[in-house]
Amino acid sequence: MNQRVNELDWASRSLVVACLFGITACGASDRGKTEPETIPGVHMAELSNDFTKVYLSSSDKSQIAVVDAREFGTDHSPEALLQRAYVVSRDSGEVDVIDLRTLELVGKRSDYAIRELINVGTHPTHMSLSPRGDLLAVMDEEEGSGAVSFIDTNADIELKRLPGFYTPHFLRYAAGGAYGYVANIGANHLTRVDLATLEIDAHIPLDGFEGPPNYTSAPDESGFGDAQIDSTGVLYAAHAATGRVLVYDTLTRTKRTEISVGARPWIAFAEHPFKNVPLRHLVPNFGDRTVSIINGENAKVVASLPGDEEAYGVNFSSMTPSKAFVMNRVRKDVAVVDTSTGEITTRIPVGGNTETAATTADGRWVIAAVSGANSVVVIDVMTNSVVKTFKNVGKYPWSVTIPMGQNYCH
Repeated sequence: MNQRVNELDWASRSLVVACLFGITACGASDRGKTEPETIPGVHMAELSNDFTKVYLSSSDKSQIAVVDAREFGTDHSPEALLQRAYVVSRDSGEVDVIDLRTLELVGKRSDYAIRELINVGTHPTHMSLSPRGDLLAVMDEEEGSGAVSFIDTNADIELKRLPGFYTPHFLRYAAGGAYGYVANIGANHLTRVDLATLEIDAHIPLDGFEGPPNYTSAPDESGFGDAQIDSTGVLYAAHAATGRVLVYDTLTRTKRTEISVGARPWIAFAEHPFKNVPLRHLVPNFGDRTVSIINGENAKVVASLPGDEEAYGVNFSSMTPSKAFVMNRVRKDVAVVDTSTGEITTRIPVGGNTETAATTADGRWVIAAVSGANSVVVIDVMTNSVVKTFKNVGKYPWSVTIPMGQNYCH
């Protein structure tokens, strides 16, 4: 990683963290494949009062490690810290630190440069940071646990471990910060959490599964993988078993409708930070290898495209608002979709299987982890081409997180 690049005009305030997630953290993945099983997730408290923290979750330990980023340099200002990248390897127990101004390796710290350990559930995986950066929700996917831990990022303590979920997979924060919505990948309903009291406030069931005692589990994790909220406050949650997308208004807290998409849909990608991107939400359907495009203005499917049996990720960009970039794991490419016409315009080969990516805050680059090749690629959204490849970034890099950009995992 100690290599320079001159052809890219990187934003000086970009902090990129390459997150590594074990494939067993995501219930829809094929457990028969050879990916590592106990690799931690990463999240940053970059919007909190403390710009120096990086949080690591381990899928095989009941702890969250807090990295003190100040250990890697003498300049402790937020601006300086936001110019660094942290690449985490579970197998080596190390953090590589990259200076994004020069793209040179500037430091290495074993054991994650741990500042403190925060005890959480038995199988912590995905994490969600609140818009203000003061609250970190950690999903505990251990079977039989069904809990979400809430961490105060200012004090680095667990405020509460809230039970009552069915393999919670993601938590998304509604505008205003009053409520969080948890996708239960092991059930047929979403769960709403009152963030003031940290109590379960309501359940939002799929049609046909209303009310107790019908809040039932979904076998083989065939429930909701995520519940993303678009720029208008409308939530979209794909339900794998039924092939439906639940549409819910988080502003009025009312259910709108349900939309039929393809077979075994994964996630309705509706949440990103770009204000000028049209309301076109893409849904990869693993069962029939298609990608559905939902028009968010009328909640209708407007196109169905050829997809991939494991198209895990979709990225958007403010610089090319009518484009969507679909990560195709089996095809080992990124499909570029024109969301205005509903057509695939080109495919970008990336040299291996890719599941997830992040878009930089300015919309200029899509940065994708190419897991099987142990590399990370940088895609120019204007030219639809790979302009830089970082090799040997660690064993099976799983996802990339960029503060203020578009981020997700699976």
